Parts: sequence; structure tokens; C-alpha cells
Amino acid sequence: MNLLLDGLPEEVEILGQRLRINTDFRTGIIFEEMMTDRSLTEMEKLQTALALYFPGVQFGYDAIDEAINQVLWFYRCGSAFQRGTTEDGQEPDGDDSETAFSYEHDADYIYAAFMQAYGLDLTQATLHWWQFRALFRSLPEDTQFVKIVGYRTLKIPAKMPKEQRQHYEKMKRLYALPQSADRQQLESDLNSLLLNGGDPTALLAGGQGHARRHSEI
Repeated sequence: MNLLLDGLPEEVEILGQRLRINTDFRTGIIFEEMMTDRSLTEMEKLQTALALYFPGVQFGYDAIDEAINQVLWFYRCGSAFQRGTTEDGQEPDGDDSETAFSYEHDADYIYAAFMQAYGLDLTQATLHWWQFRALFRSLPEDTQFVKIVGYRTLKIPAKMPKEQRQHYEKMKRLYALPQSADRQQLESDLNSLLLNGGDPTALLAGGQGHARRHSEI
């Protein structure tokens, strides 16, 4: 889907019916933080995801799978979900890959970066999730947030001069995220929802049964 040509989606189609989806960028942030919360079970994550994006809607057993697919499609800004990629569609570096950022722990840096780059006050702004992600991915290198992400993800060459190496090692320690904030967990959690044999309808059957919304979704 092309943002420039197709615009910003406000609805998704579930079982042939158009349904409004919560487009606020804060919803996407909450969803991502929720998905990396290891204290929640898969069922709790599924239930929370549906409540976040379709507030007040109860889905029938036959609609849950499609609703979750639409949530993932929207969260990924129209990109197809593929096994073995990170949230941004990149191939993971492996077990030793560095965690790049956390919306929770980097909130101040992200806020300041948007103010510096775009003059946007994220505490007041009304942004579609797709707008937010486009701007987020394009934050300039001179913002402190992008510099910090660079320190975290930097692979220090073995032949780097000692003084320079010590500087970058210090920066990596200074800006390291808590171990619990592991964005790589997001990949496996999203996989487990639909791609690794997980069946959302079966998972939620016990908690939501055959509930229907008023329009029989």
C-alpha cells in the first residue's frame, strides 16, 4: 500500500464488513510495548490488541483470526508480515543483535527529536500511526535520539584505536536499555500469534466464546 497514493486508512475489512480501526499513534506505541511485555500471556495480548484497535467491539469466533491479521497489517503500515523479519521489515542480525530503542525508556528522546526535527509536540499532536512511523523512520542524524540508537547498534571493529573504542564502549554502556526491554521479543511474539501454529480463535475461545458485536462481526 502506497501512503502517497492510497492515503491513510481509517477502516479495515473483516468478513466483508468495513470496521473503523483506532489509528492514533499512541495506540501503536501501546500495542508494541504490550507485545514485548513478558508478564502477559498470549491470550491476554490477543485480547488487549483487539480492545486497543477496536474499542467496544466483540468479535465472533469466526472473525477473530481476520481481525488479528488486520491489526498486524495496520501496525506494520500496510506491509505483509513475514517470518524472520523485525518490526521494521529488516532481517534480524542474530542473537547478539543490539536492541535499538524502546518507546517507554526513550520517550523523552523521541519527544525531543520530533520537536527538533518537525516542531511537533507529541503530547498534543494528533497523528495517524502511519504518519508517525513515516516521520519516526526519517528522524535526522543530528537528533540525540538517532545518535543514541547509533551507539546502541554500533558494532565496534576489533582494529578500532583504543581511545576511540573506549569512547564508544562508554556510550553503549551509558545508553544501554534495561535487559527487560527487548524489542527482539516483538518478532517472536508476533510470530506466535499467527505464524508458528498459533490459532487466535482457539486461544481466545475460552475467554470470548462466541460473542458477537451488535452488527454480527
